[in-house]
Amino acid sequence: MTPDLRVQQALATADARGVRVVASTPEFDTAEAERVASLFGARPAGVRCPGAHFACPFGAKHVAVVRVEDRPGSGDPLAFRFLLLARDLYAHLGDPFAISDRYPVDWAATGPLPELAWPLEVLPERTVEQLDAVLKHGDGPLLLGAAQAIVDGNRVIVHRDAPQDQLVRDLWQLLPDRTRAERWPASFAFSDELGFHFVAGPGLTAATGLAKPLTEEAVRDYPSSNYELNLQIAIESGDRAALRRLLARRTLDDTIRLALYIVGFSLLVAILFRFVL
Repeated sequence: MTPDLRVQQALATADARGVRVVASTPEFDTAEAERVASLFGARPAGVRCPGAHFACPFGAKHVAVVRVEDRPGSGDPLAFRFLLLARDLYAHLGDPFAISDRYPVDWAATGPLPELAWPLEVLPERTVEQLDAVLKHGDGPLLLGAAQAIVDGNRVIVHRDAPQDQLVRDLWQLLPDRTRAERWPASFAFSDELGFHFVAGPGLTAATGLAKPLTEEAVRDYPSSNYELNLQIAIESGDRAALRRLLARRTLDDTIRLALYIVGFSLLVAILFRFVL
C-alpha cells in the first residue's frame, strides 16, 4: 500500500514574547507546532544556533522534521521550519536530515504555504563506502557506542555549546532502518522535554518522567555488543550483503512484539487442541 505522500509545512518564530506560527499549509495544527517549539527550550544567554535539526512525533498520526536557525531581529529570535509527514511515510524514510535537505526554506514567507509531496521513491541505499567514511572521519568511539546504545533502547545526551548536525547525521547513517524510523534525534536543543533519543545541547538535564539518558562518557565506554561489532566487521571487510542485513534488522520492540505474537498463538493452539480432544 502506497503511504500518504503529502507533506505539510509551517514556519514559526520564537523570542522573548513566545512562539507563533507565521506561515503554514491549510489545516496545519499550529497549536501543536507552537507546543513543540516551546518544548525545544529557552535559549541560554550567549548561545547561538546557526542551524540544527530535530524530529519528533506530531500528534497521533504524523512526524515533524524541524529545522531551527537564528534569525535577525530584536529579541534574539529563533525560526522553526516544520515538515509534517504521515507516520507510515516517515517509516519508509527514517532520515530526517535527508527529508529536510530535499526542501529549501524561505524564511521570509508568511501566510498560506503550498502543500508539498514526497516523490514516489525511497532514499538511496547506504553503502559500505559511505559508512566507512563516517567512521574514518567522524568520532568513531562516540558514534559506535551511541549506535549500540540506541539500538538497545537507551537515550543519550551530549553536552555541546553549538549544533552537532554532522555528528547526528553520521550517527543516523549507522542505525538500522527500523531503528531510525522509531527514534528521535536532535542535533541541538535547549531542553530534554521532547524526549529525544540522542540530543546535543548546552547544560541539558534529563526531563522528569522520561527514561534517564546516558551521558557521553557512558556511551564512549558502552559495552561492545552484537550490532556494533557486526557493523564494524561488515564495513571493514566490505561485506555489502552483511551490511544490508544489519541495516534491515528488526528493532528490540519488533522482536518483543514477535515473541508475544508467538506466545499468544501457541496458547490459542493449545486451548483449541484441548477442546478438540
